[in-house]
Amino acid sequence: MKWLLVSLGFLFCLHLSAQKNKVVIGYLRDSVTHAPIILGSVTNNKTHETVMSGNTGRFKIQVKENEVLSYAAVGYHFDTIQFVHKLALQDSIEIYASPLSHDLGNVTVTAKGMSAYQMDSIERRNDLLHDMVSYKKPTFAVSNTGAGLGISIDRFSKHEKNKRRALDFFEAHEKEEYINYRYSATLVEESTGFKDEVLRSFMQQSRPSYNWLRANTNSEDIRYYINDQLKKFSTK
Repeated sequence: MKWLLVSLGFLFCLHLSAQKNKVVIGYLRDSVTHAPIILGSVTNNKTHETVMSGNTGRFKIQVKENEVLSYAAVGYHFDTIQFVHKLALQDSIEIYASPLSHDLGNVTVTAKGMSAYQMDSIERRNDLLHDMVSYKKPTFAVSNTGAGLGISIDRFSKHEKNKRRALDFFEAHEKEEYINYRYSATLVEESTGFKDEVLRSFMQQSRPSYNWLRANTNSEDIRYYINDQLKKFSTK
């Protein structure tokens, strides 16, 4: 009986340990060259904490077992990885992002007047729609009687729910990509003089929101923002 109680207590402690946040060290790498990806963003989809990778692709983030990490970087597809038990046992993890090829298939675009972000976004969206085959169906559709709107029953099927989740994930991470493009290392370095680990730390602590960047559309706005953030910056 005593042995059973000790065993149950041990298992309970293991369960509690698995539920605690673990500070994970990871490396973000190019899936083709395995080179480190610098200043990519890694997000815990449960807590919404976002961290940046350093010059070696290294990052640190808090995560519980079975939570999902998503990652994005300029010039790459975004993706996710689930922090399963096997990964939790490792000293560090490596995650790989696939580079964009800028092969837009049958879609004809011109680079003139388009930002690098827009070009990358088009490719990511084309890949998503290719995988999904069809676009997201609306909640409402024209009713069979032609009078008013009817609820689209197909939208509530498991297949449609999965497509909606994929599109919602896509839109959320396009916002992360937009932040990465607008709040670039080049612009921040020019404004602060920071380099390497200090630059990464500052960009992580001062990362602006998507909504703020959409409301402040030029580089000068970001420079004023950086000056304000410098007053709050701590290297601790």
